Amino acid sequence: MAQLERSADDLLAQPWSSVHIGDSPFLLKAAFGDAVYRLMLSDLNSVWWEEVNSDELKQRAQELNKRLRAPVSAFCRHLSGLLEPLLQTGGSKVLPGFTCERTCNLLTISLRSELSGVPFYWAFRCTEAPLSMVSRHMICPLLNMMQALHRQTRDLMLLLQRKDAEILDYKESGAMLSRDRLATDIFDAEEFKERFLAESLSEAINMHDGRMFDSELQHLYTTIIAVKTSRKRRHSSGNQDSGNPQPSLQEAQDVAVSETKSEEITPKAAESPEIKKQAPRKLHPPAALSNSNRCTVKQKKKKKGIFS
Repeated sequence: MAQLERSADDLLAQPWSSVHIGDSPFLLKAAFGDAVYRLMLSDLNSVWWEEVNSDELKQRAQELNKRLRAPVSAFCRHLSGLLEPLLQTGGSKVLPGFTCERTCNLLTISLRSELSGVPFYWAFRCTEAPLSMVSRHMICPLLNMMQALHRQTRDLMLLLQRKDAEILDYKESGAMLSRDRLATDIFDAEEFKERFLAESLSEAINMHDGRMFDSELQHLYTTIIAVKTSRKRRHSSGNQDSGNPQPSLQEAQDVAVSETKSEEITPKAAESPEIKKQAPRKLHPPAALSNSNRCTVKQKKKKKGIFS
């Protein structure tokens, strides 16, 4: 029972990976112990899962491999060795030697391989997962990921506006571009959103090839699960360290957003048509400056930036 509980926690911490079983794309996650395993699969229409303990694993191994004798741990290690390397990185992969069959509420994944030079057969017999498990492993983490990515996009837009303000300040100080190809227009957030919806949205929601969880999204998924699990454990134990609490992902994002908003953005950075209208100029300080202008430029050099 303790092994199954650890397997349940390990399964929650595993990210979803895109795989192909035969011609069918699936999302898959699996966790293996010494003699137990859990796995979940989804084709985005249904979610299936299976939990097998030591006794069930031994019985099924004898049923499917009557002439094969080996410890239960050897069977589990063999299955783990076949699946886990395919789940470690993002991208869609094909599971060799696997076939799937759907019957009513049962999904059977059959496997043929070799164990110590002897043919080895196995069948993962998955039933439909309860709604609570689907919510815990898929719906809630995906909603958290959506919120985190939305906050990240908002922070990046604010950073671009600050960069525009910084560039405008340099130009007003007399700096000029040395290479015309580096010239950029003022960032327009609304125009960017409209262009994304018109040009990139259809590609972003294309799921026919099953490639939905690349390595970055897998990392974000595992980070969110780790933060939520850590907060749940601290809450259940009641031993929160009020002196130096570990910040959660949500708290860290709130701090980043508040710090970004506290920086004042000059109106000229958001609406300066002058930069768009200016012809590209060569980047070198003006040859002749008055004494007052030279003092101003000298003071501006104290700022750190790409033009200093």
